[in-house]
Amino acid sequence: MPLSVVKWIAGILYSILMGIAAIIFSIIYKNSNAVRSVTRLWGKGMCRLSGVRVEVSGIENILKGRPQIFVSNHQGMYDIFVLEGYLPVNFLWIAKESLFKIPIIGWTMRRAGYIGINRTSPKKFLKSLGKAVDEIRNGKSIIIFPEGTRTRDGNVGRFKKGSLFLIFKTGVPVVPITISGSFDVLKKGEFRINSGKVRIHIDKPIEVKGSSDSEASSVEEGQLLNSFRDIIVNNLQGLKAE
Repeated sequence: MPLSVVKWIAGILYSILMGIAAIIFSIIYKNSNAVRSVTRLWGKGMCRLSGVRVEVSGIENILKGRPQIFVSNHQGMYDIFVLEGYLPVNFLWIAKESLFKIPIIGWTMRRAGYIGINRTSPKKFLKSLGKAVDEIRNGKSIIIFPEGTRTRDGNVGRFKKGSLFLIFKTGVPVVPITISGSFDVLKKGEFRINSGKVRIHIDKPIEVKGSSDSEASSVEEGQLLNSFRDIIVNNLQGLKAE
């Protein structure tokens, strides 16, 4: 049996096990942080089962006791496992609403407080973003992928302006995260899972002044997005050179 098939089977079975454990924890403790402790184990376990080693730098840049928005490049599906397992802070994901319909995994995401986004309905989309704003204002941190999708060539794609909504609405610090190596673990559209090393670099937080949508010009939005992207692009080049 091909090694990738073994990894897929092991990963699916492990995900089901961790999903059931997370649901049980959420019922017993009625606390999303308890679920987070299980999903952290899930992320680390998925990396280890796949032969993926993870190195993290810049942990000192994570703000303690404050909500923040983590902005990351999106190299591949394993970004989820890497960040879930090795980013040492409680945070929420914003994910496609369709993922919440997956048995066990979707239930776990809901129990963990993750936020579903429905882009087919403007009304539901704005409602989801409003929920995310409320979570941030209540002290929760959130991670977003401004590219909107996984890269096909390993390079950092264009950052979409929709990601600025949460940043401008809340005014919390933005922490750029650069991921290197996960593109080679599992490329978009491919089946084979490769062992290897993934590096995460957490950059210094950037203070962003909150504003209403009308106060931010398209030029300001573009400059802000480019500043985030430039940091991640430069860090990615550095990580690849190591």
